[in-house]
Amino acid sequence: MKKKLLFSFVCIGAFSLTGCSTNEAIVCYLPSNEITSNSPLVPGATLLLEASPNESFEVTYNWSGPNSFKSNLKNPILSDITTAMAGEYKLKTTKGICESTESSILVEINAPIISCNPTKNTMIFEGTTFAPITFNSVYTTNNTDNFTLQAGTLRADLTIEFASEAKPTPGIYSICSSCPTSFMEDNEVCVSLNYLEFSRARSGSVYISSTNGKLTAVFCNVLFEQSSFKLNSSATITER
Repeated sequence: MKKKLLFSFVCIGAFSLTGCSTNEAIVCYLPSNEITSNSPLVPGATLLLEASPNESFEVTYNWSGPNSFKSNLKNPILSDITTAMAGEYKLKTTKGICESTESSILVEINAPIISCNPTKNTMIFEGTTFAPITFNSVYTTNNTDNFTLQAGTLRADLTIEFASEAKPTPGIYSICSSCPTSFMEDNEVCVSLNYLEFSRARSGSVYISSTNGKLTAVFCNVLFEQSSFKLNSSATITER
């Protein structure tokens, strides 16, 4: 947005009986901003908003958005987002009397559709007579090179291993078909079950969410192939 400041400059000659004045317009503008985000996201994730680089230290950033969001940071970070925080985020920069046009970006926050709903910290089996497993211990660790979500009971142990030692962000992760491996992608997990005998899942998805800093993992109809049968399993485990 251009702004014009109109002023008058009066000059009087030392040996002149007449004066002179001139009106000039000062054109003041800032370039528009390019803004980006890491959308689309799922609830519980961290939203990253970024403005295009600006070498001037005198520029003021004015962000606005859904859910009464306001920020003067150049690159705001919003943690533990909810679906109420989805929508259009806008940015305008100012420097003195100068201001830019308003830029905007649409942020999508969608909870995935999960086809099963096991009881918290429980694993169930389809097509078998096996009783559900209730885990009395659910914890996380990153003592090795990989962050791990571990659920345990006297009957069984369930392990979800991530690609790095960093705490995973909420989202949908694919089960790695070639576990164990040190070459998993960031969006992959290795899932193993020690029940009756040790086995690994080779396909499927795991939905990771976060509430108050505690992770929850949900998967539906994931097959664990053991020597004499397959376990069609669904589970919800939440970090205690």
